[in-house]
Amino acid sequence: SAPLTEVIREAAEPHTNRVKDVVIHCSGDDETDMATPIILRRPEIIHGLRTLIQNAVDFSRATVWVDARWTAKTVSIRIMDDGPGYPPPMLGRIGDPFMRYRKTERERHARPEYEGMGLGLFIAKTLLERSGAELSFANGNERSNGKIRGAVVEVVWPRDMIAAPTLPKGEGIGENRPFEI
Repeated sequence: SAPLTEVIREAAEPHTNRVKDVVIHCSGDDETDMATPIILRRPEIIHGLRTLIQNAVDFSRATVWVDARWTAKTVSIRIMDDGPGYPPPMLGRIGDPFMRYRKTERERHARPEYEGMGLGLFIAKTLLERSGAELSFANGNERSNGKIRGAVVEVVWPRDMIAAPTLPKGEGIGENRPFEI
């Protein structure tokens, strides 16, 4: 287990030394629960968040924002960028495997090297959903410090799905849980 902020930093770490800024902000929404939640440090959560952050960095112009919020009942992470956003015809299909989108001439010029098939987002979405999260994909509107037109991904868990159990000091959490297929 680890604090939520550290799990986010671990997921973002491979992308923080690239040319673009990754800004992480975390805060509790409840006055009664301001302490950072301790969550299970599960590989599927780290990999899923890492892929979402990587996509945001790949398509952003200069900045990616990762905002985490929690209440007594939920934990949510919103990843936003200042890039072009998702093509509107694709919004309902994001996270589907082998999703192809025919780029406009302008899009081909902006990122000629990128020819994704949607598998990374599909895998990230699947891993995060298996951890109990619900994901939503949208395009941004505005942010107080300027325009965000880029992509917005929100990942929301019921807090009890990812919160580490509170055990007496020195007591383990038990055997690993089997994967359910």
